[in-house]
Amino acid sequence: MTTKNLLSGLIISSFLAGVTQGANIRYRQSGDWTQTAPANTGSGWQNVSSQPGLADEARINWGDNTVTVTTSTDTVNRVAIGVDESGTIEVQSGGTLNVFQDLLAGNNNVLATGTLTVNNGGLVNVGRILWAGNGESTGFININAGGVVEVASHLWWGTTGTATINISGTLNQSGGNLGLGTSNASTASGGAATVFVNSGGFLNLATWSNTNSIQDGSVLNINGTGTVTVGGNRVSSANDYFALGKIASDAGGILATYDGDLDRTTIVGIPEPGTVSLLGMVGVLGLLRRRRLR
Repeated sequence: MTTKNLLSGLIISSFLAGVTQGANIRYRQSGDWTQTAPANTGSGWQNVSSQPGLADEARINWGDNTVTVTTSTDTVNRVAIGVDESGTIEVQSGGTLNVFQDLLAGNNNVLATGTLTVNNGGLVNVGRILWAGNGESTGFININAGGVVEVASHLWWGTTGTATINISGTLNQSGGNLGLGTSNASTASGGAATVFVNSGGFLNLATWSNTNSIQDGSVLNINGTGTVTVGGNRVSSANDYFALGKIASDAGGILATYDGDLDRTTIVGIPEPGTVSLLGMVGVLGLLRRRRLR
């Protein structure tokens, strides 16, 4: 299921927004998403005979358990990883995790860690908000090479806790805003996020606030051939964030370019001009030295 299909579901089933949320279903121990534990023994969804559905919240928080997704899941209303206790979801090749509304990697509790890992060939569809590090928890999102995450609305990372995001695959945001250390892209919310867009990684943002999407203590790192794109002309704000140390690059500098046809800004890491000049000088000195040795 794609984000487009999820958005169609939002329109068709919009009445669900006003309906009381269904059950909070906890995954017992570790295992595959499709397993159930109706007798409350073994591993699987606790006390039910089927996996969570459109009205339910799925909770991954059984003593730091790991739940693997290897096929396409039923669409669940909400997924919370790390509720009071830690937990992990791993989406494997051929697996698709379908979330109607929000997915939280790190829901609450300063002692809880929530981890979402998407491996090569794995897909996650989030119909609303992708959170990380909420409620003073620790959140990790790892999108490995070949993994894809589609998000229809906001990215709120490091809201009141700590979030670390590693992107070597692709994250596409079709709407909403970016918030690192903020849950409204306006004011700081007390947490912090560190984002790494690594070689081969793509972070495609719908938009950001020109001044407040990356709060103090948070940073967006663009490493190697990693690429960030943002809707609109964000060249000036990208350079402003870089000057403040809120965007960084392992190459030392960044290059932000605007494509008017696509109405998007692309940001990549490049060596700073001073570094380029220094490398050029080293090359010249090396050439002169070789000439003297002849």
